[in-house]
Amino acid sequence: MEERVKVMEKEKKKMGRPTDNPRNKRLSLRIAENEMEDIEYCSRKLSIPKIDTVLRGIELLKAEIGKE
Repeated sequence: MEERVKVMEKEKKKMGRPTDNPRNKRLSLRIAENEMEDIEYCSRKLSIPKIDTVLRGIELLKAEIGKE
């Protein structure tokens, strides 16, 4: 029984893939339904998560700012 408890404790500590850039900040947005549909559409077409869709958009904006 004691061994089983130790195994369960080890399993609880498992968090996921290690990363050099942990996403530990939270941002909550209120957006219109058509804006959400646009994000979902792009996400589906590119087969990437919604967060990556938004981050790609930010990178495009940063590139545009850099051209000025």
